[in-house]
Amino acid sequence: MKKQAILKYLAVFNPAEEGGYNVSFPSFPGCVTFGKTFENAKKMAKEVLELWLEEISALFFQDKKEVI
Repeated sequence: MKKQAILKYLAVFNPAEEGGYNVSFPSFPGCVTFGKTFENAKKMAKEVLELWLEEISALFFQDKKEVI
């Protein structure tokens, strides 16, 4: 069975003036999201980070033969 690495990233939760929470990841500029509650912000943070990492992975690990 192949072992998987567990990676941890810092998420910064800031209360928004209009209510809810803004979330950012200092290691990934531009990777941001928002949640109406703290629990919703945590869920949204997980989702946006997963999408961000998928996109980064696709950019760096794509088949170089297809790049024009």
